[in-house]
Amino acid sequence: MLDKAASGVVSSRLAVPSWQGASADAFRSSSRRLETDLDASITSLLDGASRLEAYAQVLAEAKEALERLRALVGAALLEAVDAGAPAVLVAGVRYAAAGAAVGIRARVSIAAMQTAAALNAVGVGASSRVGSGAAGVGAHGGGGVGAGKGKDDDGTGSKTKFSDEDIRRLRQQADGSSDWDPVDQYKIGDCYFLATLDAYSQSEEGEQFLRDHVRWSEEDQAFIVTLHNFFGFPEEIKVTDYYTDGNQGDDLGGGRRGPNLMSVYERAYGQYLGDHNLPNGRPADAMRAISGQYGPPVVDTRGTSGFLGAVREDHEYTDEEWSQIEQAVKDGRPVVATTAGGDFGDGNTASDATANTDARAADRQHPDAAIDTHDRSGDYQIAEGHAYTVIAIDDKYVTLRNPWAHNNLANGSDAGDDGIIRITREDYEKYFARTDIGGEIP
Repeated sequence: MLDKAASGVVSSRLAVPSWQGASADAFRSSSRRLETDLDASITSLLDGASRLEAYAQVLAEAKEALERLRALVGAALLEAVDAGAPAVLVAGVRYAAAGAAVGIRARVSIAAMQTAAALNAVGVGASSRVGSGAAGVGAHGGGGVGAGKGKDDDGTGSKTKFSDEDIRRLRQQADGSSDWDPVDQYKIGDCYFLATLDAYSQSEEGEQFLRDHVRWSEEDQAFIVTLHNFFGFPEEIKVTDYYTDGNQGDDLGGGRRGPNLMSVYERAYGQYLGDHNLPNGRPADAMRAISGQYGPPVVDTRGTSGFLGAVREDHEYTDEEWSQIEQAVKDGRPVVATTAGGDFGDGNTASDATANTDARAADRQHPDAAIDTHDRSGDYQIAEGHAYTVIAIDDKYVTLRNPWAHNNLANGSDAGDDGIIRITREDYEKYFARTDIGGEIP
């Protein structure tokens, strides 16, 4: 289909050879860019197909190897039992078989991780400090909404080594002797991942879970982060630096900001995906990588109608879905909302919103107190193609945290808040087409 589209673009350009002037030049230039983009898409899809085929081959070989191993072990055990072999010999056969199975599983695990990294380029990933507003998915602060400048401009190229002071502070956060500040996204379009980390940070259990999967290694002089691959198998990732243009959530005083434990996780996940695949992902995938739990529930605003129940986008959550979201927040489970697919047809302004301008609300453990009479109400932008952490909900309102660590006023200027914003349920349904709910904290 894409090949036909590319051919059609070329034909349309050649069909008007006598067309001259500025409009003709603009048409030819635009069609050439479109042709180039379509060719790139074809190449990308073919590359993805080849990677899937290679992964399928690994699975087929693994299945065959396991079947051979099962047959060999079964025969060996029967022979050992018939011969009256001592129990220790039987146990040795089982141990050897288990080791071989682990090796097969490890190969599949590595292949899955490499394939996922190659294919993980679909989802939401807006960022950052300079604001957002136009349509598009995968924006970052350095280039504006939908700015797809390529690998050199996605923010993941530059890394900074942890200083001795960083290591001291991060080790304290990892061992529980100090806390970390909320995330503060910068130029990398990984809002989906940072919002998920912030979601885990809403409860003491979630914070402890994150701590339990990070440790400092004196031998490696690195933080070791345990993430989980597509199959839920743990993967240990060594982290010695952080993204220069990534999260720097800790307020160091004097206007300085620095990496916190969430920066360690961000770098680990980037290494897991292959750096340039970090922007533009999905909260559900981030939750699975962090927790190892497969398939966290997702609720969305699509409904059904007609005799056959045709799916349509009605921008409404059912009572049951609202109950799911409410219960998850009440239980302290991670909840992340995304605006991809939201209704931005008449703009992106939530007019009956209240943003937090009171520093006391920086206390993550008490989100109920985040919005009060000291805060400022008015018209605020809801960013398209972006992810927010859901931190509280009541009968009328939903309270969110923007991983930018601020919100924008209707005119696009920085509201000077701390990223916490309360909007009506009606606006939540309108703009947030999908809500990802993590499992119970193990």
